[in-house]
Amino acid sequence: MTEKVAERMEFELVALDCPSCGAPIAAEGEDVVYYCTACRNGYRFDLEESRLVPVKVAFVSLPQVSADLYKPFWLVSARVSIEERMAAGGAFSGLMSFFLGDRSDSRAPAGEGIFVLPAFPAPLAAVTELTRRYTEALPELGERLGERLLGGCYDEADAHKLAHFVLIASEVDKPDTLQNLRYDIEFGDSRLLGVPFVRKGETLADAIFDIRI
Repeated sequence: MTEKVAERMEFELVALDCPSCGAPIAAEGEDVVYYCTACRNGYRFDLEESRLVPVKVAFVSLPQVSADLYKPFWLVSARVSIEERMAAGGAFSGLMSFFLGDRSDSRAPAGEGIFVLPAFPAPLAAVTELTRRYTEALPELGERLGERLLGGCYDEADAHKLAHFVLIASEVDKPDTLQNLRYDIEFGDSRLLGVPFVRKGETLADAIFDIRI
């Protein structure tokens, strides 16, 4: 006869008050990133320390569009390097091409850039397309301060996993036949970017590429 021992789960309530100005922070149920509209400071929740940790936040400047809301994206600097790539033909495409340039050789090319990754849940196809389009468009996007930001339930670790997935997906989705790929990503600093979304009936779409989530 065995005896079952139940583990006691401990919970800790953390007040969502801005560490900088003390104002209450608006959030949705599963959010792990936050923005204080009173003092325009951003935060992420640190599970190990059980507290709000500062994170830089900016917003896409799109004055010609009246946004219904702003959704959070992680901006993660990264260095991508290829250890080996074997394919039937063709050069890099998708995000590989963005980071590495138009290179068809497999002799360890490397390049640096910034991933732009949704910090909110959405259909996988939409997440992949949003990541690809905004990562490539980031250098042309202007930035501003002072909007309301909600819905960020993915942390930096989630963003790193998504970066790997989209990088591979964009390389596999090619006319040539990929036989082998070994690569490495070194992640650097992270910050948040608020992207404008508009309501399209019962769905939302980003205000720049009209990708529906």
